[in-house]
Amino acid sequence: MKVLLQRVSRAQVTVDQETVGTIGVGYLALLGCCVGDTQEDVDRLSLKTATLRVFEDEAGRMNRSLQDVGGSILVVSQFTLYADTKKGNRPSFVQAGDPAVADLLYRRFTANMRTLLSPERVATGRFGASMRVELVNEGPCTIELLSEVAKNPPASNKPLLPMPKLELVPVETEAQVTRVRKIAEETWPHCYGDIISSEQIDYMIEWMYNAEAVRKQTSGGTPFYLVLADGEEAGLVSFDKIPHAETHDCELHKIYVLPQYWSRGIGNWILNQVCEITRQQGAESVWLRVNKNNMRAQKAYRTAGFFQRQAICTDIGNGFVMDDFIFRKRLGG
Repeated sequence: MKVLLQRVSRAQVTVDQETVGTIGVGYLALLGCCVGDTQEDVDRLSLKTATLRVFEDEAGRMNRSLQDVGGSILVVSQFTLYADTKKGNRPSFVQAGDPAVADLLYRRFTANMRTLLSPERVATGRFGASMRVELVNEGPCTIELLSEVAKNPPASNKPLLPMPKLELVPVETEAQVTRVRKIAEETWPHCYGDIISSEQIDYMIEWMYNAEAVRKQTSGGTPFYLVLADGEEAGLVSFDKIPHAETHDCELHKIYVLPQYWSRGIGNWILNQVCEITRQQGAESVWLRVNKNNMRAQKAYRTAGFFQRQAICTDIGNGFVMDDFIFRKRLGG
C-alpha cells in the first residue's frame, strides 16, 4: 500500500462537475493498494498519516502532526501509484490490487481517519470514478508512505487504533429500512461467500431483508438497529427486546459488521450492548444461530462468552437449508 501525502492549504475533488470532497489545511492523500495488502497495513498507515510531523511549529520547523494542527484530510483512491514503467512505454498495473479488495481497504483507511481525527475533518473522493482533483500544495511538501515502513510492531499489547465512537440507532424510517438491506448485501458475500452458494445468499437476503420483512419483525418485538461508528454506518443488529415468558431468554437474530470495520472490537461491543439491554429487561440468557462452517464467527462468539449448545438444520425453501449451531450465553444477575 502507498499513501502519497501532499500538505495543502486547500484541496477539493469533483466528479461530473459535482464537488464530492473539499478541505482546508491538511493533507490530500492519494491512496493506492497492491496485491497482498492487509487490514493491518491500512491500520498502521492510518496511524502514521495522523501522527507524521510535517507541519511547521512556532519556530518554523516541521514538527507538528495533522492531529496537532487540527488539520483535515481528503482521501482519493489512486491505483496508478502502482504503475510499472520498467518495460515499454505503456505502464503496467499488474501490482495494483483487485478493485473489490482495494475498495474495502480504502474505506477502512477513511474510517480509521475519522476515528483518529474526527468525522468532519475527513473528506473523500469517489472510489473508481473519474475525478478532477485541485489543490494548493504548501511548501511544496509531498511525502510517500509505504506499508513496509509503517509495520513497526507496537511496544505493548494496546490496540493500534482507538475505538471509534459507537451508538445504536433504531430503524424507524423507510430510508433506514432500505439501509438494513444494503448492509446485508455488503456483508453477506464476505461472511458466507465461501460457505453457501451465491444463489442461496441472494435468496436469503430477499427473504430476510425485504422491506416488509424488516417492518414486520420490528413491529413484532424484534427491532433492528443501525450501528454507527464515528457517525458512519458500520453494521446492524436485531434482537428480541423482551425475553420469552417461558424460557426467560432472548434471541439475537442478526449481527453484521461491515468488512472495513472488522477487527476493531465493534462486534464485541454490539454483543455487550445486546446482553446488557436484554439483561435489564429480565432475560437470563441470549442465544443465536451460527453457520456450522463459519469458524470466524464461532471463534468470536466463544471469545465473548457464548457456548455451543446444539446443532439445528432448518429447511428454508427453494431447496436451501440453514445448517447451524446454537450458541448461548448466560447473563449475570
